[in-house]
Amino acid sequence: MKERNITAQFLLTIVTLALVLLLPFMLFPYNRNTSPFESQRFVSSYLFSSIFLLAFYFVNRWHFIPKILASKKITLYTAIVASCLFIYLGVIYYIGITDTQIQEILKSPYAKTPYYTLQVRFFSPGPMSLYLLVVVISTGSLIIGQWFTAEEKQEAISRQQLQTELSLLKSQVNPHFLFNILNSIYSLTLANSERASGAVLKLSRIMRYTLEESKNDVVTLSHEIEFINSYIDLQKVRLTDKVKVIFETKGDVEKVQVAPLLFIPFIENAFKYGVSTHKESVITIHITVNEKQVDFYCENDVFPYSLPEQQGTGTGLTNTKRKLELLYPNKYALDISEAHQTFTVRLTLNI
Repeated sequence: MKERNITAQFLLTIVTLALVLLLPFMLFPYNRNTSPFESQRFVSSYLFSSIFLLAFYFVNRWHFIPKILASKKITLYTAIVASCLFIYLGVIYYIGITDTQIQEILKSPYAKTPYYTLQVRFFSPGPMSLYLLVVVISTGSLIIGQWFTAEEKQEAISRQQLQTELSLLKSQVNPHFLFNILNSIYSLTLANSERASGAVLKLSRIMRYTLEESKNDVVTLSHEIEFINSYIDLQKVRLTDKVKVIFETKGDVEKVQVAPLLFIPFIENAFKYGVSTHKESVITIHITVNEKQVDFYCENDVFPYSLPEQQGTGTGLTNTKRKLELLYPNKYALDISEAHQTFTVRLTLNI
């Protein structure tokens, strides 16, 4: 938005410069049968008009309007603009009546004719029109600039709000998972199981990743996959052999970057509703990478509230959808379906 404002101001300045330098050839009086530069009156009027109007444009744009008109001192601003107009027209008029050719015309019988009267009028329509045009453009320039500035501020506020919302979404970690894992590790330590130390190590890695990497906007997909592997291994600590987990990846995961913790709510949801204490179940997870897309697929059996501690409100999936809208606007496709007691998630990211 700032670049657009600068571009607009630059273009308006160029337009003003062009009008100030070119319109006098159409609006100022001179003998159209000869070159305008053969008229001393035109040359003097042209030089004065160009310098005066360009100076007025910038002073009006950067001082009169923002300092006086913006302070609602309308009477003072009107008086200043009118005074500048009288000064401008007065000098143009003085240049005209002191010109040698005009003085000779004024002494001739043609001095009272409408054509020659128009040539030496104080309120000459040509200079007046040019002056008022510069007033309008300089005022419009400031209005456009203020509009861009307001839009830029609004965008900054919106970005800050989105960043705040995104930070809140990132910080929302399901405590059930941590409590369940800690309870499982505690049970392993009571049984003097060698698996306890490995589980503690994996949990520390998960906590480090959650606290450090999640602060970044993106991480390499390979790091995210390592995190998912640790997550799955920890989930297996508390599950029986009746649960089979299939996790496969395809493609070059080293060169692709994704938002951290983007897939984990879907996987967490699979473990929440896709396992049973007395029935066999399968959780299938695939991540496929090609040159333009990252495809995530997760499928699990559905055992509603099979484990009492797993009941939830689905806020994890809702938050993830919002994160996708913020991080990948118009660059993702998400399909969530449930049929025949099978829950399926398909997520495609355009990279």
